[in-house]
Amino acid sequence: MSQVKKIEKILEIASTQELKEYHHLVKVLKKKLPLFGGTGRIAAAVLKEYLGDISKLEISPDLLKKSETGSVVFEDVKDGRARLFINIGKNHNVNTGDLIREIVKRSGVDGKSIGKIDIHATYSFFEIPEQFAELVYLSFEDARIKGIPVVVEPAKRRSKEK
Repeated sequence: MSQVKKIEKILEIASTQELKEYHHLVKVLKKKLPLFGGTGRIAAAVLKEYLGDISKLEISPDLLKKSETGSVVFEDVKDGRARLFINIGKNHNVNTGDLIREIVKRSGVDGKSIGKIDIHATYSFFEIPEQFAELVYLSFEDARIKGIPVVVEPAKRRSKEK
């Protein structure tokens, strides 16, 4: 496998898989390197071991082929937070804690970064920092919550309140 393919695979794993055990391992390893740059240095060492010599690899913003990243348009963004729609709500016995847990589990974003959550009868809205919006959106592909197939979409822009 080429180095570029390996890097693409790393990004795919980082954006789609649960990495809780690996985060724990990094914390343990970091304690062995308290004065040497911590997690950044550990990540660089793992990349060196996995990729080998990258001195001939041209590292630039164009390194990876263009993917669908950036193809999703988030209309409802306010104060750096994108608003997303999800097709479950109170009638599905879903509460704010359930939504927060699912978002964290699927996307890996910190639960504290999740903003306002509005739960209605059959649907809900939640806010997420704009830089994580596409990651969260993509992490719910083919998702089920409490056995219910869910769809997450960018929320439509709210009409101007008068």
